[in-house]
Amino acid sequence: MFMARQKPPERRRQARKASRRGTLERRYHFHLGEAIRAALEGSHDKAATHSGTALSISRELRAAARDPAWHRAELAAALSNHARYGATPVHAIALLTESAGHYAALARADAASYEVPRIDVLTRVALAHDTSGNTKDAIRLLREVVRMYLRAPAADPAERDLGLARAKFHLGRCLLKTGAEADGLAETDAGLALADRALERLHLAVRGPGWLSTAPRYVQLAVPDWAAAAVRAMTLHADAGRWESAAAAASTAVWLSGGLAWFGGDALREAHEAIRARAGAIWAHIECPQHRAAG
Repeated sequence: MFMARQKPPERRRQARKASRRGTLERRYHFHLGEAIRAALEGSHDKAATHSGTALSISRELRAAARDPAWHRAELAAALSNHARYGATPVHAIALLTESAGHYAALARADAASYEVPRIDVLTRVALAHDTSGNTKDAIRLLREVVRMYLRAPAADPAERDLGLARAKFHLGRCLLKTGAEADGLAETDAGLALADRALERLHLAVRGPGWLSTAPRYVQLAVPDWAAAAVRAMTLHADAGRWESAAAAASTAVWLSGGLAWFGGDALREAHEAIRARAGAIWAHIECPQHRAAG
């Protein structure tokens, strides 16, 4: 009878470690994905729970890695995502500062892959400043962020363009808060145009049900801000009687809110129906059959 050859103790130990690392990596991606999905559904508490778990796992992976570069990207992404659930703006900025440090180190080695995520974190920092009441500081930082995106290398130009569009959405929103309506609307419209071009690069079929569930993660993260910007533009243009511009923004608002409504939840469905009703009233002012069909 032949006995199975036994692995040396060190090989068995390494195999166990590799198996555990693989399990942790799968759990990390599951919980981060579920956090994003829950956020799209409007389930804040569920999203925060999954995001916190993903962050804990990413810290464990990084601590156990032999090479300091291993799992740095996962930790940076988890920190940035979890910052939205920070108890206070100060806590959010602390998480974002840590994330930015990791992304800066990654970008030094691979700017095309990590410079855009690094800049994305700065957009989040600006939002934390705005939340804490420092809207003018947020505007200054967002203007700098826009300049940084315009210079940034990118392995995925659509990801960079959507990041730039989100920065412009928030810059426009902050400007509107300060009473600079013309500048705020101009930035919002520019962001909507950029986002449309980014989507064209991806060749996504965005009209079918459930399209958002299969979109790239950075598209999923952008859609809530994108939809809100489209609604603002739709409303402001309509209030000023600019019906063509209002109708174009309304089309965007309807299909984006429809993508969010597919995830379920009364609040998302009610928001979509309210947007459709407002859009319908706008489309009634112009002869535009394709806009009416979009609803």
